[in-house]
Amino acid sequence: MSFQRVLEGAGLTKIELATLYGVSRQTVHTWAGGGDPRPGSYTARMATVITTALLGAMGKRLLPLGPLPKQTREVRIRSMAKTLQQLKPAPILQ
Repeated sequence: MSFQRVLEGAGLTKIELATLYGVSRQTVHTWAGGGDPRPGSYTARMATVITTALLGAMGKRLLPLGPLPKQTREVRIRSMAKTLQQLKPAPILQ
């Protein structure tokens, strides 16, 4: 799953990923263990779009973030989360 690539290569903590995806840390932990959101659900469709965006950021070398002071990193993550969560969910596949 491409989420595994994000988990391993984005240089983000599970808490930061949870913030970006708009889910709990426990949900990210479940996904990291191979669990997936319910197919066709809003969460699954948003996860697809956000994962694609994060993979694109990794491809452009925007991720992983370089060394930053903790507060600056938190502001950057919140800003990224706001942008990512405003994306349109992937279409429902039937």
